[in-house]
Amino acid sequence: MPAEARDLLRELIAATMRESNHPPELSRATKQRSLVVPPVPIALKAALYGALLNVGVSQRPVARDLDVAESEVRRMPYPGHATKAGTIDRASRRLGERVGVPVGEAA
Repeated sequence: MPAEARDLLRELIAATMRESNHPPELSRATKQRSLVVPPVPIALKAALYGALLNVGVSQRPVARDLDVAESEVRRMPYPGHATKAGTIDRASRRLGERVGVPVGEAA
């Protein structure tokens, strides 16, 4: 079940971004609800996508600061586009956010 839940969460996040909606809110695990963690690349892309929505800045200045084409910035958050974690981190910093991946004990 954990693999299916993780795949479902990945698809939910991807569909949300394709439909131009805000990413789903995170919730904590409880005794009745297991923790489901999306794959790291999807989590990073969802964080960048949320930052782009929240800040409301045009993609043009972000592209200029990163020295990439505006179309590249537009594609960065989407799951099907290969974007390096370092690039996502640079874009997030440009938006005043910081990307982090918490590491904890495996369930």
